[in-house]
Amino acid sequence: MFERIRTQLHWRLSLVLMALFVLFALLAVAILRQFSITYEQEVAQRMNSEVAMYIARQQVIATPSSSNPNALAELFRYVMIVNPTLDVYLLDTDGRVRGYDSGRGPLVRQQVPLGPVQSFVRGADPLPIRGADPRSASDVVFSAAPVGDPSQPTGYVYAVLGGGAQSNGAIGQGSFGLSAALLSFALAVLFLGATGALLFRSLTGRLRKLAQRVDQFEAGRFVAPLTVALAARGGDELARLAQAFDSMAAKIAAQFAQIESVDLNRREAVLNASHDLRTPLAALQGYLQTLQIKADVLSAEQRASYITIAQRHAVRMGVLIEQMFELAKLDAPETTPKCEAFSLAELAGDIVQKYRLRATEQGIVLTAAVDSSAPPMWADIGMIERVIENLVDNAIKFTPSGGSVRVEVRTDAEADSIELAVIDTGRGIADDDLPHIFKRFERGGAAARGETVLAGSGLGLAIVRRIVDLHGGKLQVGSRVGEGTRFTVRFPLHTGGTLTS
Repeated sequence: MFERIRTQLHWRLSLVLMALFVLFALLAVAILRQFSITYEQEVAQRMNSEVAMYIARQQVIATPSSSNPNALAELFRYVMIVNPTLDVYLLDTDGRVRGYDSGRGPLVRQQVPLGPVQSFVRGADPLPIRGADPRSASDVVFSAAPVGDPSQPTGYVYAVLGGGAQSNGAIGQGSFGLSAALLSFALAVLFLGATGALLFRSLTGRLRKLAQRVDQFEAGRFVAPLTVALAARGGDELARLAQAFDSMAAKIAAQFAQIESVDLNRREAVLNASHDLRTPLAALQGYLQTLQIKADVLSAEQRASYITIAQRHAVRMGVLIEQMFELAKLDAPETTPKCEAFSLAELAGDIVQKYRLRATEQGIVLTAAVDSSAPPMWADIGMIERVIENLVDNAIKFTPSGGSVRVEVRTDAEADSIELAVIDTGRGIADDDLPHIFKRFERGGAAARGETVLAGSGLGLAIVRRIVDLHGGKLQVGSRVGEGTRFTVRFPLHTGGTLTS
């Protein structure tokens, strides 16, 4: 039970509420008790305000110094019989006690401060006015009257109300009103505590439901987002918290799925990279070993042929390693395009001139159709150059002799973009392979048919896709087997600023 109270929010809130009620009740009782005491003292002093004046008018009281002690004692005993709550004293002008009823016990103080007495006599200060009790160390309410001429009194009659045993806590004790007030406060605390516990349980119900969903989400290893589906209730804080949790859970689940996908792709990429590196490495080692073992029996032409083949495999392996490093660099979070303004049309024309000799040697017609009036492009010129080179290299590689490759650059004013297209009349790509051509080391069924669609290593188009994504562009491909392929890249026409991936 105590563990439940300690761990559940609504129980803790209920205990806090109960503690506040108890503190409030104690404070209210203390205030009420003090008010009750003060009020009773004021009523008693007001009702007995003239008692001392009646006593001061008695003939046996002349002056404190000349009054007959026996007559005073008799008078004070008579007053006690008439009103047992009074304890009367005769004071001189210095406040010293000159007469009292000795039958009630000895005095504790022989002198009474006259400040409160004179204040009472003047009648200007609000009641109750408390003065010293000669028979105790406490202050009490009293009635006082001057002896003789009020303007020049020879002493004072000082009547303590309450029989000389009064204290601040005595009045009000055993009062039915105070007892009833205490009982009422106790019942109010119990009722409000029970009501508060029920209200807090109701208010924290949605919070408990949210906590259960969080626990279930954690138990499910953050892969199955759960909708809390709390009532909106005007969009209060709990509803917004539930909506934020739903959004966060969905993002976490998506990120976990992405991490698993990246991890799977990484393992597949490592396996594929190992395979692609092993092939040229094995061929390179084979030819070098052949040259080493049969160096004496091989002719000069054979040695030159073996060296040429080994060099080609070494170059192929170097290109693959370079592309792997390039793709890893592009995947790094800190990699961002270093943008500047340049003409895409001029860049595409320069690259076409760079590849024209190679295309001619393979019997391929390479042409450029660029819009020289296209506005400048804001991008990383080195990355965009890599995109065009990879696409042109891929098109030339898989276009047979007698075919053609065309590079186009035009402006799409409606879409506020600039478009780059590389079109070839090569073998084309099968429909089943199109969704996979941008995956790393992916060749699909085309490899089995001898129709490799990637630029040799399976990384060329992956690099293209990553660069396009970094620039916020769109990459599309359309192809028909036996007719050719068209790669289209659309870049936004930024006028300046920094691009984000």
